Order: sequence, then structure tokens, then C-alpha cells
Amino acid sequence: MIRTRIAGTLASAALVLAGVTALAPGAAASGASPAAGASIQQACWGQPEHGGEGHYGNSGWCDSGRYRQAIRCETLGGYRYVHYGPYVWAPAKSTAWCALGDRVVANWLE
Repeated sequence: MIRTRIAGTLASAALVLAGVTALAPGAAASGASPAAGASIQQACWGQPEHGGEGHYGNSGWCDSGRYRQAIRCETLGGYRYVHYGPYVWAPAKSTAWCALGDRVVANWLE
């Protein structure tokens, strides 16, 4: 049930985020995704992160509510795992990082 709700929210948010990008250039990024259970009034943004040591991650923030960044990482050998950023209240940014040498293959806010 939760996965179905998230999938529906992601599909409808793609249309909303297209409009948000036009209204707030530079605020929305390619990694944008809505928080699970987000209300229609809630707007969320995201952006890829690259750390100084070579870590890859993603940051996300919303204009209301409580949320955290989640990312799915992949090793060179193909193993996938999930890392979570801290729960934060809007408008704070939550950032999750992959282990050194791994890459981000999916990201979402929950």
C-alpha cells in the first residue's frame, strides 16, 4: 500500500515539479522528488551532491513538513543498498551519502 501511494505521488509530482521549475529556476534540480504522503501544497526540491573526498549523494528539501533524504547506492560489483539522511523540518536540507567509490542510482524523500 505504501509503495503504491509513493508511486502515485511520484507520478503526479513529475507534472507539478515541471511547473515549479518554471516558477523557481535554480530551485528545482534533476534529483527532485516529493516526500511520501506530501500534500498538494507542499513543494520539494532535490539536487545531487559530490563531496570533497569523492563521495556521491543527494540533498532534498521541502517548503513544509518533516522529511528525510533516502538514496539507493550501488557498488562497482553491482551490490545495492540504501542510506538515509537525517529527519528535518522544513525548510532545512537533508543529505544522504553513499560510501566512497559508490554511486547513487535512485533518490527520494520520505
